[in-house]
Amino acid sequence: MSDRIFGDREKALEENYFRNQDAKLLQQLRQGSKLDDLALALADKLNVDKPELLVRVRELGVTADTAAAFLLAPLVQIAWAEGAVTRPEREAVLHLARERGIEDGSPAHGQLTAWLDSRPDDALFDAAVEAIKSGLTVLPGSEKEERITRITDACRRVAEASGSEIARLIGLGDGVSSDEGSLLDSINRRLRAHD
Repeated sequence: MSDRIFGDREKALEENYFRNQDAKLLQQLRQGSKLDDLALALADKLNVDKPELLVRVRELGVTADTAAAFLLAPLVQIAWAEGAVTRPEREAVLHLARERGIEDGSPAHGQLTAWLDSRPDDALFDAAVEAIKSGLTVLPGSEKEERITRITDACRRVAEASGSEIARLIGLGDGVSSDEGSLLDSINRRLRAHD
């Protein structure tokens, strides 16, 4: 009988810990916290919910100092969609990073520039989308949808960065190539998919 009481108590403590990790991440998301703070809260959640994913992320070389850059990996992936990063795409990624609190000269900024100089392996991009998706699970439906829209809109800004301004002005397209469009759709679908 006492074993059952201790087991029930242990289970209740564990469930409370899980709720606290989710609440911490939810608070960071709702406060519009800097990516560094969001990354730390997400790491805590992954440590509880998906420790194998957190191990994969660490094996990819992501550290606490570069975790904010990891959350912007989908932007880098879009920049590489056509096989090379153009100067406007690079500037768009770095501009969006600054808007999200990544300071020039920081380790996260250095990691982003390294990824823009040399394409990371697809495993990094896959892990980033999976981690972001996991983090979004703490949000209610409408807030989750808004966040996914914001992420895909940022990706679209990168995709549009190197498109022809003249083509956009005369209505011949939005500057997003078919490769970029396919990748945007893939990221969007993966973030919205139910597990």
